[in-house]
Amino acid sequence: MKNIMNKFMEKKVLFLIPIALILMVVLPNTMNLGISTMSILITVVLYMYWASAWNIMGGYTGLFSLGNGIYIGLGAYITACLFTYGGITPYIGIPIAGLITGLFSVAIAFPTFRLQSVFYSLATSAILKAMQIAFMNFKTIFGFQTGGSDGFKIRPGNDPANMQFVSKFPYYYIVLGMLVIVLLVSYYLSVTKSGYYFRAISANAGAASSLGVNVFSMKVKAQFISAFFTAVGGGFYCMFINYISPASLFGTSMSINIMMMAVVGGANTLWGPVLGAGIMYTINRMITMNAPSSLNGIADLIFGIILMACVFFMPNGILHYLKIGQSKLQAMRAKSQATPAEKN
Repeated sequence: MKNIMNKFMEKKVLFLIPIALILMVVLPNTMNLGISTMSILITVVLYMYWASAWNIMGGYTGLFSLGNGIYIGLGAYITACLFTYGGITPYIGIPIAGLITGLFSVAIAFPTFRLQSVFYSLATSAILKAMQIAFMNFKTIFGFQTGGSDGFKIRPGNDPANMQFVSKFPYYYIVLGMLVIVLLVSYYLSVTKSGYYFRAISANAGAASSLGVNVFSMKVKAQFISAFFTAVGGGFYCMFINYISPASLFGTSMSINIMMMAVVGGANTLWGPVLGAGIMYTINRMITMNAPSSLNGIADLIFGIILMACVFFMPNGILHYLKIGQSKLQAMRAKSQATPAEKN
C-alpha cells in the first residue's frame, strides 16, 4: 500500500511540474510587470538556479561548501573579460567560463577534500576570502583589467547577439531555461548510479569506499558539475546587471544565503532548493524594502533565525514536512471516506 501511495505521489508531482513551468512562462506576459518587479523576479529564479547547483554538491554528496561565491565570481569575471577584451559573445563565453571554473574547482579539490565536515566548509570560506582580497587589491589579473575594488563595468548596449537587451523579459526566459536545465541534470544524477554513489558518500564515506566506490573521484565529479553550473549563473548575472564587484560576488553573504536557501527548502531533494530560494529571497526583499535604515542588516539576522529554527525543528527542510503533511491529509481523507467495514 505504501509503495502504491509513493507512486501516486510521484505521478502527481510529475503532473504538477509542467503546470508550474507553464505558469512561470506565462506569468510575465499576463501581468503588467514593471522593470523593478521583473528584475526581482529574474533574481528569484537566479537564486533558485544557484541553490539547485549548490545542491548537486552540498545536498547529494554532503559537501557543505561555504564558498560558492568563488565559482559565481570567477564565472562573472571570466565572462566579462572574454566579452570586453576578446569580443566573445556571452553565449559562448559563459560556457567557457563554466568549464574554466570547473577545472579550478578540481584543482582546489585536492587540498580541500582531505578535510572532513566543518573543516572543509571553513577551507572553502577561506579560499573565498582570499579570492576577494586578490580581486579587490589587484586591478590587473592575468593581464586583464578587472578594476580592483572599483569593480568591473560592462559597456551597456542593445545587442541580442551579445545577450544585451533593453527589455528585462529576455533575461527572465534565459534564466528560466537555465533553471530547467540544472533541474533536469539534478534529476538525471539522482536516478543514475552517480546519484546513488553521491548519497552513499554523504551517508558514510568510509562505508562507501569499502564497497568499492571511488570517493575522491565522485566528490570531484560532483564539485565540477556544481561549479560549472554556478559559474554559468555568475556569467549570466554579470551580463544582466552590467556591473560586478569583488565585494559582493566574493563576499560570504551570497555564498551563505545560497546554502541556507537549499538547506531550508530541503537539501538532497530536487525541488527543495527551488522552494527554499523562493521563500527566503522573498522574505529578504520584503524586509529590505520595508525595514527602516536604522535597522540595516536586520535581513541577515532574520535569515539566521530562520536557519536555526529549521535546523532544530525541520532538519530535513520545508519540503520534507510539506510531503508529510500532505500524506497525513490524504490518509485522513481516505479514512473519512472509507465504509464502516473498511474502517474495521
